Amino acid sequence: MITHTTKKKVALFLREMFGATSGTTKVGTGGGGTNPTASDLDVPLSTSATNTAISSDDKVVEFTSSFTGSTLQGYTIREMGIFGNLPTDAEMALIDTSSYDYNPTENVMLARVNFEGIGNFSTSDTIEIIYTMEVE
Repeated sequence: MITHTTKKKVALFLREMFGATSGTTKVGTGGGGTNPTASDLDVPLSTSATNTAISSDDKVVEFTSSFTGSTLQGYTIREMGIFGNLPTDAEMALIDTSSYDYNPTENVMLARVNFEGIGNFSTSDTIEIIYTMEVE
């Protein structure tokens, strides 16, 4: 059993580390199955969008990002991933709340979702990606 307080702390950590602090969403054209050891999308595009993150309750985090059609023109996207710059394993031991400068960091993929392809974007299109995660 994980206590409610710990679930809340983990959700807050995910919101901060993968939200606006350093979080981005990438999209790609790959659509294969997910792999828990993957560190990037199967076929990432060179574009990414900054995440915003909110908590709808103590243990639910919602990540939102938007892409313009001009950055996706000519592509059919089939995958998305949520990324954040986290302290390296060695730096994690030094985490505190006194504005420690986490350096070095590594870009870590929190989640990858593949889906039925969407595409033929015009320059005036905007795609909003929303990813909701619940800490259980």
